[in-house]
Amino acid sequence: LVLLGGDSEVAHAQDRVTFLSGTSLGGEIKKFQRGTLDFDTEEMNVVGVDWDDVESIFSAATFEVTTDDGEVYFGSLGGSARTLVVTGPAGSTPLSYDDIVEIISISQGFIARTSGFLDLGVNLTRANSLFSLLLRARGAYSGPKWFVSIQTEQYGQTQETTDALGDVFEQKTRRTSFNLTGKRFLGGKFAATFSEQFEQNEELNLDRRILTTLGGQYFAVRNQSVEVSFGAGAVLNSEQYVGEERTESGEVNVSAGFDAFDIGDLNVYAAVNSYTNPADGRVRVDVDGRVSWEVFSDFFIGFNVIEKFDTAPPATAPDRDFQYGLTVGWSWS
Repeated sequence: LVLLGGDSEVAHAQDRVTFLSGTSLGGEIKKFQRGTLDFDTEEMNVVGVDWDDVESIFSAATFEVTTDDGEVYFGSLGGSARTLVVTGPAGSTPLSYDDIVEIISISQGFIARTSGFLDLGVNLTRANSLFSLLLRARGAYSGPKWFVSIQTEQYGQTQETTDALGDVFEQKTRRTSFNLTGKRFLGGKFAATFSEQFEQNEELNLDRRILTTLGGQYFAVRNQSVEVSFGAGAVLNSEQYVGEERTESGEVNVSAGFDAFDIGDLNVYAAVNSYTNPADGRVRVDVDGRVSWEVFSDFFIGFNVIEKFDTAPPATAPDRDFQYGLTVGWSWS
């Protein structure tokens, strides 16, 4: 039981968080993700608490607790000395705080299980009359069995160019991508995956590319500060370059992902995807990276890296395309 200020009224259903310093707060536990416990207090509203500073938590409500080995437990929360005891219909299970990846109340709605970001980058150079705009956005839903994410990138560039006759004209370049990904967690550290990706790239003379991928993913590391994963799958590639016929081919996809979200105020993300066509030996490699620094609550300054390689592009297309840029953005989790 926790008394509210100097009031004699008692909040019987109040959750409690006790810190290593000995301080105890009453309120409502919202969720624990990415190394931060979200706790709602009447005095300070929702605050983010560093998990390493917490000695114990208590709640009579029912939560979903995920550990770093992929196991999921359901029940109320208790325990002490950085040992969480989850009590459900099957009994009580003690868990070390160091092994816990997520804690989510089952009473929380759809929004509480979502995360994402919105990045915007603008570049204006007077010397060569260049203007570019980069927009990147991602939204994701994470449940006990399913994970779904949607990510899009829009890039446009306009530059004044002078031809051999001295005439000035505007040269425009656009890149567009859209990626829908779904995962079905299979228990432990494994998941079945599906993705549908659309891409256009005028720099590469790519009119369109549609990739349909079925595969699997293994989470080699998944804890409170880092996620490292590896994947493989079969791909149907339907692509068309400017001035050429559409082609369809089967490819093998191998991927690796790295996400670090507890490096002070920095978040570091990197993903590498390779696509190999066994029939002709063609290999494409896509690298996507993002480093973001939290300036203040949920607002970031970011540095984005995109690299694309192709060992056998059409004659009209280069074998490499890249993009580096600074962005400002907002994220939620």
